[in-house]
Amino acid sequence: MENINLQMYSFGHDCPLSAVEKIKKAGEMGYAGVEFAREYDGVPVEEIKKALEEAGVKAVSAHVGFDKMAEDLPYLAQLGVKFVACPMTSFCDAEEAKEVAQELNKWGAEAKKYGIIIGYHNHTQEFNKDQDKYLYDWVIENTDPETVAFEIDCGWASAAGIDPVEYIKAHAGRIAAIHMKENGAVIGPDPAPSRKNPPEWPKFELDENGKPIFPPEFIEKMKERDKLNVPTGSGIVDWKAIKAAADAQREGVIYVVEREANYGDKDRISCLKEDVAWLKANV
Repeated sequence: MENINLQMYSFGHDCPLSAVEKIKKAGEMGYAGVEFAREYDGVPVEEIKKALEEAGVKAVSAHVGFDKMAEDLPYLAQLGVKFVACPMTSFCDAEEAKEVAQELNKWGAEAKKYGIIIGYHNHTQEFNKDQDKYLYDWVIENTDPETVAFEIDCGWASAAGIDPVEYIKAHAGRIAAIHMKENGAVIGPDPAPSRKNPPEWPKFELDENGKPIFPPEFIEKMKERDKLNVPTGSGIVDWKAIKAAADAQREGVIYVVEREANYGDKDRISCLKEDVAWLKANV
């Protein structure tokens, strides 16, 4: 498998590298392109363009919240990005899912002006059901296929208990991107929060160096979640079958490695190098 891209979020929150340095590192590790997670915020577009060119890396996609779409679409268009996905939002039932679909339709129409397709990226909570249908189905079925497509995170989907291969086949033609995140176990879907009362990111006290102080229970929860993010090729996801299913339903599918955590005693860069190397050799 070639043309494997890297979600820049995978470097981790504590990575000291700048956006330009991350692009360079992605190229050095063997990735063909990057999917941004707003690392470019505040960086002149010409600097990012230069970094991409020097690294031999393409800007293929990006994660942008609904609140930043208007600001970011013109910038990303200058980089050649063709697919922009909302990484996450709250919705708990069919009606709220339809509201999210309308939001995607709105931004899809706007993004069309820039030659960009708008999408949505799942976690586990989108696989709760309402009226015997997954919440994610409600979103997909109520969006315009001309301007909106989807990114299936196979790690989170499989963790929710979904077979990503069957889900891709069920929505043939609508899947524009695949997150190649390895997963080691099924945990079921997290509760789906309502748009009327979306959860707030927890706020923590900071130490003398300005870094957050995490309480023990939060650290334990994160450790349990991190255990799911095993080395690529060692978990429960059938990557060959996923690639075959995705390629069969749509041309030009974007493949993106995303890593939530290190494994073993290895640092994040070592893990990301092994991820791309395994995929190139085995898929």
